Amino acid sequence: MIPKVSVIVPVFNNEKYISKCLESILSQSYRNIEVVIVNDGSTDKSEKVIKEYRQKDERILYLSQINSGPSEARNKGIVNSTGEYLVFIDSDDTVDKYYIEFLLNTMINSKVDLVCCGYKDYSKYGIIDHTDFNMEGNIPLNNLLDMICAGTGGVLWSKIFKKEIISKNNLRFNNNIYMSEDLIFTLEYVTHSRSFKSIKKYLYHYNRLNENSISANISIEHLENSISVCGNIEKVLNYVNYDKKKINNIITERIQNAVLNTADYLMSREKRKVPILREVLDIPYIKKCKYQFSTKKVIYKPYIFFLKKDLLMCFFIYGALLNKMKYFKYEFIGGGSSEKSLC
Repeated sequence: MIPKVSVIVPVFNNEKYISKCLESILSQSYRNIEVVIVNDGSTDKSEKVIKEYRQKDERILYLSQINSGPSEARNKGIVNSTGEYLVFIDSDDTVDKYYIEFLLNTMINSKVDLVCCGYKDYSKYGIIDHTDFNMEGNIPLNNLLDMICAGTGGVLWSKIFKKEIISKNNLRFNNNIYMSEDLIFTLEYVTHSRSFKSIKKYLYHYNRLNENSISANISIEHLENSISVCGNIEKVLNYVNYDKKKINNIITERIQNAVLNTADYLMSREKRKVPILREVLDIPYIKKCKYQFSTKKVIYKPYIFFLKKDLLMCFFIYGALLNKMKYFKYEFIGGGSSEKSLC
């Protein structure tokens, strides 16, 4: 019997991209799929577009809910899915024609519980092939955890999951976390799995051009979310006896990036940026990490030094200078990187 794959797609106000997303899914070389679309209270024309596609393809299962966030939408998709395997696709992204076929065949033929692949990163800087899974073939658990916690390794896309493992362990997305909830889900899934494999193909097309996506909008409100994510990461990694030093490094890097993103937000939008950032740095969870902040990039070393020494006015002045240098490089020299990490 040919196994069914459920493709779960949460949608919120994405009329600009949803057509391309659905076209890439419905034209997959592997045909035995169901497309579980969960409309998370969209107020634009997303529903109209989805219903037009549903009339043309009976493989689409359309669900809707009041706006509750992507976690609740994905949970609804999981509960209503009927496939033996699950893949998650964001509604502003697209996938290669052989995306599902390659992932599924690798999972079945290798008899593993999770298969990962690379992706094509579409941004204003161009198209870049990328993968955090740099160990082709079978991956030991500790190596996989390293990869999941690095870069974009913890995202849901570029992976195929077994519905049986998700159902048996009642795995769901945390509704109280609205960024990196996919990382926590992936880590929890891995702790209940036994074998893993990666393939060196770039089959997912990640769209960084959508400026309305959650990940494209960073503000001070994300800080509390970041702290909650770190607490969950510690809990899961301690459960599998992951190296304590590595856990500390992962948490420190995530907190450092969260603080720097918050500072960047304050720099351009808030007159009281110095006292607000000082309050942020006094949060106990952040305070215990602050003195371990570091960077290998020489140009950012003064930036981190000012932050650790609480010389916040110097920190913001130097930060403004760095931003001008980045702008000059991008506008007049060309190129650059979309990577925000300073580590």
